[in-house]
Amino acid sequence: MLISVRLRGSHPQHLFRFQYGQTDLDYIQMLAQKAGIYLYIQETEYGDQIVLGDDVDHYVYDPKLVVPYRQASGLEVARESVSELSIHATTVPKSFVVAEYNPEKSYERFRDEVNVAPDDPTTYGTPYVFGTGHGDFAGARLEAQLRHEEAIAWQVVIDGRSTESELQTGRVFHADEELHDAPDGLLVVEVTHTGARDQAYSNSFKAIPADRRFRLRLETNSWPKVAGTLSARVTSPDRYKYAFLNAAGYYTVRFDFDFDDWPRGGESVALRLSKPFAGAFQTGLHFPALDNAEAIISFRDGDPDKPEIMGFHHHSQAVDLVTSDRRWISRGTIRTQSNNKLRFEDWAGQEGIKLSTEHSGKSQLNLGYLVDNKLEKRGEGYELRTSGHGALRGGKGVYVTAYDQPEASGKQLDMQQTIAQLEQALELAKALAEAARKAKAEPADTDAQQAVNQQLDGLKDAGLLVSAPASIGLASGRGVQMAAKETISAVAGKNADISVMERFTVAAGEMVSIFAQKLGLKLFAAKGPVEIQAQSDAMSLVADKDLTITSVNGKVTVAAAKELVIECGGAFIQLKDGDITLGGPLDLFLKTITVQKKGKDSRNTVFPVMPGGGLFDESFVLKDEHTGDILVGRKYRIKRQDGSYEEGVTDGSGHTHLVTTAHSERLITEVAAD
Repeated sequence: MLISVRLRGSHPQHLFRFQYGQTDLDYIQMLAQKAGIYLYIQETEYGDQIVLGDDVDHYVYDPKLVVPYRQASGLEVARESVSELSIHATTVPKSFVVAEYNPEKSYERFRDEVNVAPDDPTTYGTPYVFGTGHGDFAGARLEAQLRHEEAIAWQVVIDGRSTESELQTGRVFHADEELHDAPDGLLVVEVTHTGARDQAYSNSFKAIPADRRFRLRLETNSWPKVAGTLSARVTSPDRYKYAFLNAAGYYTVRFDFDFDDWPRGGESVALRLSKPFAGAFQTGLHFPALDNAEAIISFRDGDPDKPEIMGFHHHSQAVDLVTSDRRWISRGTIRTQSNNKLRFEDWAGQEGIKLSTEHSGKSQLNLGYLVDNKLEKRGEGYELRTSGHGALRGGKGVYVTAYDQPEASGKQLDMQQTIAQLEQALELAKALAEAARKAKAEPADTDAQQAVNQQLDGLKDAGLLVSAPASIGLASGRGVQMAAKETISAVAGKNADISVMERFTVAAGEMVSIFAQKLGLKLFAAKGPVEIQAQSDAMSLVADKDLTITSVNGKVTVAAAKELVIECGGAFIQLKDGDITLGGPLDLFLKTITVQKKGKDSRNTVFPVMPGGGLFDESFVLKDEHTGDILVGRKYRIKRQDGSYEEGVTDGSGHTHLVTTAHSERLITEVAAD
């Protein structure tokens, strides 16, 4: 069989075509109707030839065929002729409007209107057809044109009978009498030949004016519609562990009715997935479908050529995650292949939510009634756990409290009880500070404490506030560190006890003040010396009553580099510049057996050297930033935080001069070029 394809129009390429519930002939005829293609069979010297065409120049014109029109009169006609002609005309639409939505080009709905016979005054009306399957504006114009061409093609239909044996579909012939409705001849679109031994040959035919493009009737009512759904399996090239989908999030499937051999991952066009929620800015809900998942395929507009994945089914080889087993009947669950899950438990009295992943040793958030994998109770409330790192971050502040809000009443930052605790502590601190001030001790900085309270109230600044109506514990397997750029305030309504197994150190950049209002101050050392120094200033020991200095098993040494004075009741002993002066308003009593006078003698005590320098005084070693070499004899200048400069030259070891400051500063060092 020979096939000749004579197409003038531009026909779009289709990604997917599905023959559903049709014979091969019905399917081919439907495709021809949709594409505006007709076909006829023509005899050639090599045999029958199928001709596919879509325009008027694909009709058979040569040789020109003129057939006499002779109505039947009972007389013999000497040649082949047309004996009957009847013309049927109908009113057709003036134009057609078509429209379609294409998810691949969803920025617009593609709509167009076409009138292929603008000079025909007999046309009337404009049908509107939605869902014609076109994908762009050019396709919309083509669809509207095709539908109006089909209407115009069948506007005038001529029925006839003849004895002309040359009549065949696709053939153009002329009658020897002028036909007003077909001035350019008639195109045969249907012919039936009859004849027998006892019956002369004749035929009946249908024709249309040959100046019109022939289009098969669009028998849309006979086109198949998929009323329900079909089943399919998601596929991937090599049984991918993860989802196989394209850049648009579409999947390929193998329909369960399809037993043909296809390359894996290429069994169908990529199909989009229906979701319960989808929106702009990549918003929506999408759980990736895995290889061999059973997909439910629906068809948009019922059109077999518009399949979509509507959802998925469990089956005997992939059972449902919610069954009657182990009391799952009350659990709503989302679970992925790696056991990431979100579970809602609705069992009466055991309501709870679980959000979990296997990573980092089961990182979980458990809310409500907590159970283990055997449904045994583990606790109530909430649990946030992981074997990996954990971070709790709030850019505007974090409030952690054990104060209850029954039934989730109250506001998020309701902290009245907590602030009341802080205010109570502040009042206690102010009272003790006033007592210290009266005793000439250094009072606590309650203004700073009050400022912190104000910042924490409602988390006006990005702070961290922790509170509880009972106790708060803090324990560590190693160390606990507390640091504040400004003030650390601690207030206890009763006792503050600090127990340290090894060393306890306190260092203050300015002052240490210890004040006991009622029961005194005790400083004991069970072992080791007790050293008290005023390294750069005076020291004063004052007691309202007795002052006792005792060495139980040793000596007491009192030494002064310049002068030592012992005074009581106006009497005194003065040791100064090697002289001893005894004086008093009354008598001197010597209660001894003897008094010995010998030659001169002296004792020079070696006094400890007091450390000097400020806490933040520092010199620096300058090095080349590229080679690391020490810079010796190089000029430099140091910019202080107040904008002033200090200049110098590094010594033989690369040191700068000593920079002295009472506080920490940010310094910038500039080195002069060689």
